[in-house]
Amino acid sequence: MSLKEIPIFKGTKIQPYYKNLNQYIILAVLGITSLILLYRIYQEQQLRNKEFTIMTVIDILKDKYLSLFIILGVVAGATWFILKLLRLKVIDLANMIETQGFIQRVTTTKQTEYLKLEMKHDEYRYYPTIFYKTRGKDFILHVKKDGSRFQKHYLELETIIEPMFDCELKEKRHIGRYVKYVFRPLKYKKRLIMDEKTLNKHDVEDMYNIQITNDVIWNYVKSPHALVSGVTGGGKTYFLFYMIRELVKRKAEVRLLDPKNSDLSFMSKVLGSDKVADTKGKILGQLRQAEEEMEERYAFMKSSDKYKIGKDFRIFDLPPYFVIFDEITAFTSVLDKKEFQEMNDRLTNIIMKGRQAGVFMFLTAQRPDADVIKGSVRDQLGLRVSLGNLSSEGYRMVYGQTDKEFMPVSKDDLGRGYLLIQGQHIDPVMFEAPLMEQYDFEKDVEQILVQNQLDDPECRTIII
Repeated sequence: MSLKEIPIFKGTKIQPYYKNLNQYIILAVLGITSLILLYRIYQEQQLRNKEFTIMTVIDILKDKYLSLFIILGVVAGATWFILKLLRLKVIDLANMIETQGFIQRVTTTKQTEYLKLEMKHDEYRYYPTIFYKTRGKDFILHVKKDGSRFQKHYLELETIIEPMFDCELKEKRHIGRYVKYVFRPLKYKKRLIMDEKTLNKHDVEDMYNIQITNDVIWNYVKSPHALVSGVTGGGKTYFLFYMIRELVKRKAEVRLLDPKNSDLSFMSKVLGSDKVADTKGKILGQLRQAEEEMEERYAFMKSSDKYKIGKDFRIFDLPPYFVIFDEITAFTSVLDKKEFQEMNDRLTNIIMKGRQAGVFMFLTAQRPDADVIKGSVRDQLGLRVSLGNLSSEGYRMVYGQTDKEFMPVSKDDLGRGYLLIQGQHIDPVMFEAPLMEQYDFEKDVEQILVQNQLDDPECRTIII
């Protein structure tokens, strides 16, 4: 940890009295309004050359008490409404600290000397050290690790904050004695929209980065291979179409394997019937071909003068090679024991070794069962996506063991779910897949293929 990582200004420290901050603000505004009204009365008395005394003020108030009461009432109501709209987070945080019981408080009772009145006073023997500040669209919390019995809760505070403020955790870091949380409200998460305007936008800014949302970019070299899971109607197919489009733009070699002979099969009209594998024999053949391609690439790279330890396919000008396997679990149901073992061995080999050679697997499944996608293999999948609502077991199959509290996704929110990219996220984050309702996927891919041929007549982009 460097000195630059230690924040000098951590923000506003949450204080116990913040829980009543709305009332204090309203009282302050009413006090200021009352002073302004008294000043106006003073000015009127000066203009009338009358003496300004307490008695004259009382007489004026008797005559105008109703109008003054209405003015103060309107001011108080407007202030309360504005505060509700603002929803100051420091107030909610102070209330959260109280309701979660992250305090040690002693209430003392004192009796006045001359009147028989008992006055209660709260003294805090312990109150957590939490700082709050904003940065652009994000808000940041610095929580002190003080060794108290509440510290384990401070280390997992996102499980409380995310549903509380309808936000998501962007960053979580341990900096010295503090835990730094960076959250972004979900209202700022704007999804990408694919429409007619995008049909002629085929420029690629980065060959190895694919933009999934305005905030999330997947580098398939740094975080290789992918798994997409989701319920029927959750938007899994449209997300898959978007990823295919982005890979075609990057002149990647792509293999489409569609064992259900459904959504991806229509690509044969664009790419040719020999470019889509939709039978058991063709699918196993494509997996065999992908594995052979990987081994041939390794042999080519090691025999090249450009070869250096740690370098990958990019320095040899080899295009990325993607095998997109739709509904892999459905395919396993038609395999015998020997065929299943062959499929599993080839998948495992490609996922474990493929990154350096530029050969990648992109798997989709409604339910990624552990007997199909083993835990050791799943952990090598750099991009993991779930669309719609999954069961707790389903989330575990996609993301592994996690303490993440998954918020429910409405059936009307097509394409909404969770996403995790290794190296970028600690826990899955909520996202919305690109919107493709007003978009002709087939026409767009045709145009991209034509453009690829014009750019490079010898381009060996193959999409199967």
